[in-house]
Amino acid sequence: MGKKAICGGCFSGLFKRSNSAKPVDNSGWLDPASDAYEEIAKNEEPLRVTVVGAAGQIGYSLLPMIANGEMFGKGQRVILQCLDLNLPQVTEMMRGVEMELWDGDFPLLEEVFFTVDDNKAFASADYVILLGAYPQMDGKERLELLDKNISIYRTMGNAIELYAKRDCKVLTVAHPTCANALMCAHCTPNRPKENFFGLTRLEQNRVVGQLAQKTSSSSSEIRNVAIWGLGCSSKKPDLENCTVKGRTLQYILGKDEEKSWLEQEMPAEVKNRGTNIYKARKGVCALSAARAIVGHMRDLHCGTRPGTFTSMGVWTTGNEYGISDGLIFSMPITCLGRGQWKFSGGLTVCKESRERIKEAERELLAERDNFKEAARKHGFYMGADTRSSGELSQAAAATAA
Repeated sequence: MGKKAICGGCFSGLFKRSNSAKPVDNSGWLDPASDAYEEIAKNEEPLRVTVVGAAGQIGYSLLPMIANGEMFGKGQRVILQCLDLNLPQVTEMMRGVEMELWDGDFPLLEEVFFTVDDNKAFASADYVILLGAYPQMDGKERLELLDKNISIYRTMGNAIELYAKRDCKVLTVAHPTCANALMCAHCTPNRPKENFFGLTRLEQNRVVGQLAQKTSSSSSEIRNVAIWGLGCSSKKPDLENCTVKGRTLQYILGKDEEKSWLEQEMPAEVKNRGTNIYKARKGVCALSAARAIVGHMRDLHCGTRPGTFTSMGVWTTGNEYGISDGLIFSMPITCLGRGQWKFSGGLTVCKESRERIKEAERELLAERDNFKEAARKHGFYMGADTRSSGELSQAAAATAA
């Protein structure tokens, strides 16, 4: 008997689109850790997941989480296609990690391989996770950084165009994540821009962690934390719609000293968290970054819980919050499953949050202008293609005809 496809088969009724202004109530949503989910997922074809920069610290934390079913749910088999640099030290690290994954006894790991060949790494990929980019360093000019990253993302974009599945979803992780996602999207001109994402889940998770400690709650009881924009200077969370154990955050933390903590101490701790972790463990925040990647991709593939949203850097065209079209910008998103998403509409956005949104918008617009300038130096034009996946499919069919 042939295996069913989730996209058009038994999951198609679970993730329904809605015209409601409120976040979608996915009444048919299945917990990806549930037995019911497993019964459906175990009959599906394995998902092919490309991880670029897989031999690094984040990759070492991330790969076993994917292999263990934490990213795509209970019962969903995966094939890990891992790519990194063709350098002796790196290839030895890749060989060691591959051995550990095979020795790890992961029942859902159908296959894993490490390679330096783009063709093999991106072949028929359902999801692509780009961990690396040229790092931000003191003393480096912004345009110099862009020059180096354009070379990286042109290579990745070309590989995605040539080898990945047509509806492949792409997540960029390295900061500035939304600017890098925009760069990657424009270096992959024949794929719809709504298939490219910037990781902002780590900032969301850090806020959730702080709130959980402050309110003596579990992280699962903190819902609807919004991260807008995510330029370098705009990292203060929007807690206007946040709830704790079903009650508004304003009700839970309503005392003057608690309000002061929310306005000053907590945002400062979140902003400096990466630096503080690095100082404490003499290394990057690999574990929490990996968990953020897993959470982002799990929501994208399995859908967000009913009545909740998550924060993702997404293509802004068509949003209802007045943010300029043609950016990758973090905002509240409702995920409908299998890579489909929509803007979470009808949310309360206070004046202060709107000011911060505009600040982040100005920063990311300037970043886009810098990218356009750098792109011209590399001999290609950065257009503003806003075609949807359906329009791109029609254009491809017309060209083929």
